[in-house]
Amino acid sequence: MSEKICSNCGNKVDGSANFCPKCKSQSFRNINEVAKPKSGVVHKLFYKYQGGYFAVSKSKIAAITTFILFASLGFESPNLIISSVIIAFLVYIIGFAIRRINIINQNSKMFFRNNNLGLITDLMHLFAFWQDRETGKFALSKTKLISILIFFVFATSGLSLPNATPILAAVFGLIFALPVFVVGYGIHRLTTSRPVKKIVKQAEPDTGKKHDDASNAKKDIHIHEFDKYRAKLNELKVRYEIKEKNARNLIAKRFTPPQLTYDKFIASVDKSTMMFNSHAEVISNILDLASQDSKKIDDELNDRFDILEALVEKIDELIDELVLSLNDDEKEGNPSNLLNDLDDLIDSVKNY
Repeated sequence: MSEKICSNCGNKVDGSANFCPKCKSQSFRNINEVAKPKSGVVHKLFYKYQGGYFAVSKSKIAAITTFILFASLGFESPNLIISSVIIAFLVYIIGFAIRRINIINQNSKMFFRNNNLGLITDLMHLFAFWQDRETGKFALSKTKLISILIFFVFATSGLSLPNATPILAAVFGLIFALPVFVVGYGIHRLTTSRPVKKIVKQAEPDTGKKHDDASNAKKDIHIHEFDKYRAKLNELKVRYEIKEKNARNLIAKRFTPPQLTYDKFIASVDKSTMMFNSHAEVISNILDLASQDSKKIDDELNDRFDILEALVEKIDELIDELVLSLNDDEKEGNPSNLLNDLDDLIDSVKNY
């Protein structure tokens, strides 16, 4: 069962709900979508602006931590404060450069690393969880928790050493924590990076083994051939969910419930969503169940993708017209015309 999150109170509700039972808000976002918060001081200090949204910046967090550690040697010394700022700035530049290199080298789109549920929650996700880059879901990381525990144990012990400073204590903790994290991270990558688990071979006649090996190799080839379709489907799903939410919000602002016009627009968006989900499910079934790639399957997939892209395009056009007519009652005709186009599109493909 799909779920979504109330943009007003953060409560999780059923994906088919029209309003939040907790606060009665009609504004929702997809459960894996990153909310776009206000650009306040907290976001300027701890977040980066990425793809139209805010995400926790590890470079900024590292720079702020570095500044605090060096400045703690003597807040009364202006020279030390200036030196701390310079060192922290260098740390940020290095982190920023590494991130830019990673972005250039990435061929596929990924989910953001947080859901913007608040700084404390985002930091908790950063330091104590792994995130699945396909689903966006978080899982508790034993590697991170053990590494942090070791760091604090040895950093605290380092403070008891003669002439100890916060920097030396932090370095002392990192000496023991970093190897643990690197080993744990390596194990995590090795055990989760393979998309297909190998099947243990059973004792069979030679002819049977050769047949199984050929079948397994064939499956691997087909899985890789369908990767481009899976990536395209995931991208279209994310795009549609975001645009659907925006359309519902704009309809609620343009035609305050319970106007009949509001019900008409929402009903059309609901039909569009049902149609989109139906064709997306068919594509998923084809990708999961097809025994081999062929021109017939490619043609079927491309036809289904054309429908999904057409629905995304119509929702996008509807959003544009709703924005333009938001404060102008005389422009109500344009959204209505687009709504008719959307209904015509749905009618033309509903029996496909």
